[in-house]
Amino acid sequence: MRRNALRISIAMAAALCLPSLVAAQAATLKDVQVADVQNMKDKFVGLAGAFTAAQYDWRPMEGVRSVRDVLALIVAECHQFPVAWGAQPPARAASGFGPEIQRAAALSQMDMTRELGLAFDHLSEVVSGMDQGARRADSQYFGRSMPVEANIMTAMADMHEHLGQLIAYARSNEVVPPWSR
Repeated sequence: MRRNALRISIAMAAALCLPSLVAAQAATLKDVQVADVQNMKDKFVGLAGAFTAAQYDWRPMEGVRSVRDVLALIVAECHQFPVAWGAQPPARAASGFGPEIQRAAALSQMDMTRELGLAFDHLSEVVSGMDQGARRADSQYFGRSMPVEANIMTAMADMHEHLGQLIAYARSNEVVPPWSR
């Protein structure tokens, strides 16, 4: 079962990363993942700057994350997901998902945009700095046991889902993503 989950995760990551894979002509899965992190960085940072400060508190309905909430979650994921892979969060990050989301949610638009860039740089450094032994080590993803490299793919798939959420928010607010101009 573990092998099937890994194969499914690899196939899912390949499908999500295909544009990055073709553009980067990456030789290894790690290279594909690093290129994907950089691609997500560009898109999240671009969207964070494309919304107005007033739109940061917009949410499609009560009980659903706001633009600010989604961006704060991504900062927290960039800092906290690597903890399960054996890495330490940056010194500026709060300890744990909840406190880190709260810290990031309090940032201004300018600071949020900068923090997103730094958070993705941290994530990229962690992924690019891993050797094969570290990538094959056991890890946990919200209680599910899997190799670190599968954990990375699962985490990135989650982040892509939030990117789609943020794109939908942009469209609802007539915000044109910078890469669409």
